[in-house]
Amino acid sequence: MKRSIAMILAALLSSAMYAESITVAAAISLKDALTRASAQYKTETGESVELNWGSSGQLANQILNGAPVDLFISAAEKQIKDLSKAGILVETTRSIVATNSLVLIVPSESKASPDSVKALADGRVTRIAIGEPESVPAGRYAEQAFDHAGIADAVRDKLILGTNVRQVLDYVERGEVSAGLVYATDAKSAGDKVRVTCTVDAGVHEAIVYPAVVVKTSAKQEAAARFLKYLLSKKGQACLREFGFAPPPEPTTKAIK
Repeated sequence: MKRSIAMILAALLSSAMYAESITVAAAISLKDALTRASAQYKTETGESVELNWGSSGQLANQILNGAPVDLFISAAEKQIKDLSKAGILVETTRSIVATNSLVLIVPSESKASPDSVKALADGRVTRIAIGEPESVPAGRYAEQAFDHAGIADAVRDKLILGTNVRQVLDYVERGEVSAGLVYATDAKSAGDKVRVTCTVDAGVHEAIVYPAVVVKTSAKQEAAARFLKYLLSKKGQACLREFGFAPPPEPTTKAIK
């Protein structure tokens, strides 16, 4: 019996020695889903995931300036392409882990209900929250939707810019703006604090995808790739779906080995 206990302890200690902790920089719209997924991953593997949130643009700049990040998950292809040009990504690991949609929301108690992007030009809509387009992909998608609807000039002076999509959501929840454009998953996380008045046609903006890639400067590339592989697995995808994310488009990029 003593020998069996000793063997079990030795196995546990050996496992702990090889368990690694990685840092993942991820778009803040993934916060709820990745928090759950990383907890599940640690339970199953013993490996820890430290999550660093922000807008995709902010995080990309941090990585470009040498921030210690092992895995980057953006809410758009643009930031991945920018880092790729700098030669600091492990290109063979590049994969899309999820997709999303853009929705128009209003405060839950609001009497105004603009039911289309074009309706935002109405004089009764006085303040519209979107993400800062230069660094927040959701804001970039919103601008593209305004351009397509032909209302970019009409809404320019109404815009309130958030540093990330969760700040935009917060503005709407508190009733500080008439309406806002966020991801469907963010609206879902807000529950009855906001109302979705329409889902923006996916054809009027770039595809909303979440590309993930291992950072070349990471000393834990294999551990980062393992977590990415988990996100692409049935368990990881089930977790993302639970929070409203849609699966990657077909065909997907190369599988992580």
